[in-house]
Amino acid sequence: MEPSAATTPPGKLRTWWHPLLVRLLEWLLRDSCEVRDEITVGRMPLRLDILLIRRLAVEIPEMALRDLPAICRRLNNFTLIEFKSPADSLERGDWNKLLGCAHLFVAQSESGIPASEITLMILAPRLTSVFRDELQQSQVKILEEEPGIHRIDCGSFSAFVVETDRVAGTAEPALTVFSHEFVEHPGQFVASLKLAHADMLYYVMQQIERFRSQMPQFEVDHMTEKLYQTLEEMEESFLSRLPIERVLKRYSAEERLRGVTPEERLRGLDQDERDRLRKLLDEQTVPS
Repeated sequence: MEPSAATTPPGKLRTWWHPLLVRLLEWLLRDSCEVRDEITVGRMPLRLDILLIRRLAVEIPEMALRDLPAICRRLNNFTLIEFKSPADSLERGDWNKLLGCAHLFVAQSESGIPASEITLMILAPRLTSVFRDELQQSQVKILEEEPGIHRIDCGSFSAFVVETDRVAGTAEPALTVFSHEFVEHPGQFVASLKLAHADMLYYVMQQIERFRSQMPQFEVDHMTEKLYQTLEEMEESFLSRLPIERVLKRYSAEERLRGVTPEERLRGLDQDERDRLRKLLDEQTVPS
């Protein structure tokens, strides 16, 4: 849970990006994983806004494997994630902070956790020179496995950096939501998606609206008017491409009939349906 305004460290930009990532991970991974939005380490207790994903004895859903492959293919029994939103960037100290958190996480476990069961992951728009300098000073190597996905050879744990700006696109639709491509050109991204991604995108839209209405204390200056307009364009675009049966399933019978006059409702009924409706109305009439 996000800290209250009173406990937020000075200068820390509070946005809805972090809780949005947590909600989307929970929604995609479902019962296959437990997602915790921050972990407690040490004896203070010290709370760090590092995500923890713990694998459970359930297969990862196909939808998650399709929409979130960079993360799903690298999940371990325990995966610790440091997240940098489009409003943030990798800084000096981020690597050692994550590494230290991992060691404290192991130290506080009752029975101990083998290093082989822990993976460290950093999600950030781009690798930065100061972060590379920190890795060099720590005498660890970083190798690019795939475009935008790097493996850090640190010895103790498996570790990766995923550049959300570089992996953005239809191959990584979930992570694209957290890239500058989505913030700056959301309409182009939406137009490139397939109908199979509609449910994920609608979920993201619902969460954004929820944060805007229920969490006004979050900083939303980076949510431009263009993005507000695009949310409406996204819905209109997808509704126009969805089969009518799928569209209707999104609404209750009452919602579908809202704004339709009684005359319009009767217009499409045949005689048998009208007789049945008349009978139902007669049965519900209460004698005066």
